[in-house]
Amino acid sequence: MINAQKGLIITLIFTSLLSLFSCKTDKKEVFQPTVQVKYQEGRAILYRYGEPYFIIGAAGTQYMDKVAAYGGNSVRTWNLQDADSILDKAHELGLTVTLGIEIGRPLWGNDFAYWKIWEVAKKVEEIRPFVEKYKDHPALLMWGVGNEVKGYGGGTRLEVYYITNQVAKMVKEVDLNHPTMTALNHSSKIDFLTPTILSNIDILGFNAFRDLNRMSGKVYGEDGWKKAYIFSEWGTWGHWQAPETEWGAPKELKDAEKRHAMEQNWNTMLQDSSLLLGAYAFYWGYKHEGTQTWFSFFSEEGLQTPSLQFLKEAWSGKTVENAAPNVSDISIENPKSFVRDNFYLESDKIYTASALAEDPEADSLEFIWEIRDEENYFLDKNYSNPIDSLIVVSNGPKVQFKTPKDEGPFRVFVYALDGRGNFSSYNIPFYVIKR
Repeated sequence: MINAQKGLIITLIFTSLLSLFSCKTDKKEVFQPTVQVKYQEGRAILYRYGEPYFIIGAAGTQYMDKVAAYGGNSVRTWNLQDADSILDKAHELGLTVTLGIEIGRPLWGNDFAYWKIWEVAKKVEEIRPFVEKYKDHPALLMWGVGNEVKGYGGGTRLEVYYITNQVAKMVKEVDLNHPTMTALNHSSKIDFLTPTILSNIDILGFNAFRDLNRMSGKVYGEDGWKKAYIFSEWGTWGHWQAPETEWGAPKELKDAEKRHAMEQNWNTMLQDSSLLLGAYAFYWGYKHEGTQTWFSFFSEEGLQTPSLQFLKEAWSGKTVENAAPNVSDISIENPKSFVRDNFYLESDKIYTASALAEDPEADSLEFIWEIRDEENYFLDKNYSNPIDSLIVVSNGPKVQFKTPKDEGPFRVFVYALDGRGNFSSYNIPFYVIKR
């Protein structure tokens, strides 16, 4: 009897252990990436550590502390330069990073041929160690696999998409925790083949400015992307989208016009609650492109523009305490020129320029005037510098300047500083004719 009871007890214990073991083995752990895109009821939602994450981002990594202070949550890079310090600083500030991987021309050489598949494979493997190095950094949000790669030549659209997809495929082999994104030029063609060719791209990025409202067709159109997307760059009009002078110099918008353009784009983005995962405002910092003031949200010294103040208000929902000044116009006294938009000035001659500016709080304004060469293509880094010797007398909102002796295109710039960390700028192109 006792032996029978012992046998029953042993049987029960064994059965219980077997049942417990079976339960554990039946419950297979489902891998949950750190960051992932989920599709729920027709919507794309970006999740980070299991929580929805909408990107309120800055394209650029200068003044990252202000991204966090103004209500932003992410920054974007175009390459891996200074990746260690950027990721560490972002993590310290509670920000994430879309980490760019530069691919294709010109990095791979101006004569690189995309159709040479064996060469592409070699280049892809050269990137692998960097993905392995940064894949576990807590600030990493996603990988930016190329930026406007097609825009730099070297192959057809299909070939460029192919190499982009090959890099993304390698990234996914190494890192299962973060999605891949590639940033396209606003004019890049999207058709029914694109999602198939870019099968390893999770998120499509659009660099869109004046035509931002037209990108919805590339996403939701009959042959559109129809998957998650972001605006990898957005802001005011691009210099390639602006009206030009008779000699081809793009006319930069006034600060009030830039702010209005950004407000329109912001409102357009707010209307898409389906597949849009967020956006990166361009450019968070100071850079030369078109001019040194065209996209820059900051001056070289760190002063803030009206466009930046708009972002601060849009991100935080709060009105700024001290609004930036506004330069509304520049005029050049020139009796011989009656065409308002095309200033032709004689060489080696003194002219007077005047600026109209005001400050919302009536702060006293300091004016700085500059004459610069017209900049060439920004990718060549042929940046212009102020030609100080041409400023004869600067007197607040007026300046006397001397035109250069050589014929060519130039610009006159004015900056109005309010002494409170804000400024407004404007410039007009002029062409010097040798007399």
